[in-house]
Amino acid sequence: MTRVRAAIFVACAVLAGCGQGTSGGDPHAVSAPGRPPIVMIVFDEFSTVSLLDAHGRIDAARYPNFARLGRDATWFPYSTASLDETGRAIRAMFTSRTQVHWERPNYANNPRNLFTLLGRRYRMEASEESSSFCPKRLCPNVRPQNQRTIEAELEEGRPERFLSWTESLIASKRPTFYFKHTLLPHAPWLYLRSGRFYVNGPSEGDLPVESWRYNPWLIRQIYQRHLLQVEFTDSLIGSALDQLRASGLYDRAMIVVSADNGESFGRPGYGHLINRRNVGDIALTPLFVKLPFQRAGRIDRRHVRTVDILPTIARVAQLKPSWQVEGRPLFGAGSHKIPSTTLVLERSGHQMRLSLRELRRRSAAALRLKLKLFGSGNRPPGMFGIGPRPELVGTPVSKWPALPLGSRRAELDGADRLKSVQLDSPTLPVKVTGRLAGSERTAPLDLAIAVNGTIAATAPAIAPRDGATRIFTLLIPESSLHDGANTVELFAIENGRALRPLG
Repeated sequence: MTRVRAAIFVACAVLAGCGQGTSGGDPHAVSAPGRPPIVMIVFDEFSTVSLLDAHGRIDAARYPNFARLGRDATWFPYSTASLDETGRAIRAMFTSRTQVHWERPNYANNPRNLFTLLGRRYRMEASEESSSFCPKRLCPNVRPQNQRTIEAELEEGRPERFLSWTESLIASKRPTFYFKHTLLPHAPWLYLRSGRFYVNGPSEGDLPVESWRYNPWLIRQIYQRHLLQVEFTDSLIGSALDQLRASGLYDRAMIVVSADNGESFGRPGYGHLINRRNVGDIALTPLFVKLPFQRAGRIDRRHVRTVDILPTIARVAQLKPSWQVEGRPLFGAGSHKIPSTTLVLERSGHQMRLSLRELRRRSAAALRLKLKLFGSGNRPPGMFGIGPRPELVGTPVSKWPALPLGSRRAELDGADRLKSVQLDSPTLPVKVTGRLAGSERTAPLDLAIAVNGTIAATAPAIAPRDGATRIFTLLIPESSLHDGANTVELFAIENGRALRPLG
């Protein structure tokens, strides 16, 4: 039997017959001939629920490249991370040990990690964005990370750094570990599916920070912006998959795609800090594993953990950690020892445990909330139907009763940008913000914004504080714009669906 045929046989055995399974079963021992290329991509602030459609599968219409990976890989929809902070969570993933105390996530504090394990036999093509676990002897270009450097990397260059790393995905005669941690779809949320980005308007500067955590409209908008950025993240994973195929690495490689931890959206409060209400959202973390020469996707609905990634890679690479690890291989002997309960640690050290049944219940509740706001696939209400009158979105202004001009007006931030749109520009004026003027500028009001005669979105006007002038902030689809001058009209929505121009 040739090496390739042997590898196919082993991968099929691991995947219980290379079928489209729906549960873990008891896979056979996992190995691969020689030491295969290993590709690992870790995203940031990314809950599994963000990827799901109405059937609990990967939403192929919105995230076609994650769905494409899922057709060849084993997807674990109930994978969890135990920690809610990137440094701690990445450390747990790279050491396979869960510790709540904080320390700088670097090689000096954690010399026994995935890099040093693989470094015995593998060369490195690694890019870390919030840690420096790889020692300089293996990664000459590694640099220490701190709060200042991480904030700088969040501000600019995230897509460019990812695409630059994909250029390293070329075949090598030496076993190679290709690793990328990217600060996406982490906030700030500013990317559209196309890769173009938008800027916030000055009127938003009146909003207190707490408004973004507790105002119902702003909570929805943050969720919307996150999901739009996940769509862009999907395009980046597509670029990596394309490069892997073009270089001939895809079939031979073990590919692992995960995230440091999840994030909670759509609920009041700080979505990055674990509490009893959001623990399921933050714990749920995407995990895809494609074994060498695996050719059929599989859904494994067991509970697994991000600490199980290191032992799985170690087994495929035929290397044994020199330290006691917490995790177990995802496949083969020992996989049945992965606990069915989820252990999650608050930053205070307080522990929470969820049974698999409870984790699934919380996941289903989070999915229902997302579907209520955004639907799934190409079905309504869609990504831009989160406003107070979603039935208006996508319809011509002329369809609805027209009211005469009143005393209220709308002052639009950056109106000139909509008069000279360039669709091939890196930025697009899809973030529409401004404030009300006139005698009723503090009164509650629902708005509709029409672009070139079609209603693109609706939104409430919100007060930064009691008695203050109301402002508005909303997103319109980039598809609503065309090159050159665009006609933008704002209306007050009255009597249900009647439109009163705001001047």
